[in-house]
Amino acid sequence: MDTSSDILWIMCNHVGLLFDPSKSSTFSPLCKTPCGFKGCKCDPIPFNISYVDKSSTSGTFGSDTVVFETTDEGHSQIFDVLVRCGHNIGFNTDPGYNGIRGLNNGPNSLATKIGQKFSYCVGNLADPYYNYNQLILCEGADLEGYSTPFEVHHGFYYVTLKGIIVGEKRLDIAPITFEIKGNNTGGVIRDSGTTITYLVDSVHKLLYNEVRNLLSWSFRQKLCHYGIISRDLVGFPVVTFHFADGADLALDTGSFFNQLNSILCMTVSPASILNTTISPSVIELLAQQSYNVGYDLVNQFCLLPKN
Repeated sequence: MDTSSDILWIMCNHVGLLFDPSKSSTFSPLCKTPCGFKGCKCDPIPFNISYVDKSSTSGTFGSDTVVFETTDEGHSQIFDVLVRCGHNIGFNTDPGYNGIRGLNNGPNSLATKIGQKFSYCVGNLADPYYNYNQLILCEGADLEGYSTPFEVHHGFYYVTLKGIIVGEKRLDIAPITFEIKGNNTGGVIRDSGTTITYLVDSVHKLLYNEVRNLLSWSFRQKLCHYGIISRDLVGFPVVTFHFADGADLALDTGSFFNQLNSILCMTVSPASILNTTISPSVIELLAQQSYNVGYDLVNQFCLLPKN
């Protein structure tokens, strides 16, 4: 699930693959040249995609009919959906990782094709047995709670981040820091396809120093430490991202830190390491755990009620 693209791609050549196009009666490869006569061999159109977190995939284009279950236990079909069949994947070795469903406002996005509304709710991303994650498209989408407006640039949902609060302390951040600049760089993206948060370097330094002052550990470079979140971070304050119109995203220790075996790390890095031309800050999916996040693409607002 990726709110920063309109791409639907599925692994088609992978251990435990989700989709085998040869078994779909409605799948058609997209050929470099028309191939409608008997004996013609299709040369599929290739694709190669790279993401801001350095992950990537490559494969070939096709089209298919996509079937969804409706809230009344019926079914809904969308015909001729552009599908990318991934044959290679870079950086993500999780065998359960089968592809990406793009949900930005682009022409090929399922969110655009189905009702211009969607909501999602994810629980503990560290728990592979958590079964209550959900994505709802169209009229059944949950659009209740505190809202904040967004704008779309470069295919991304940009929100207005007003400030960051650690416990009761508001960090000293200039109001223009998170604004989109005149050359269309900067700003803040809400992205469900990114695994950690990236903040403009000056803000990351402020946050880094504040967290370091709160903890009496000897840190590695990226605020990592041997320990267990549930045991060693008892009493650590909530970190709140405050958005325009009063919507807040409150990160407890399970969202602000990530457990990697016996090491815990702060899930925020400087935006400069992304090395992108638009240089945005990015708020990722881990920060959105336990929130029901809704998007209204027509009226351009999103919602952040705690689940």
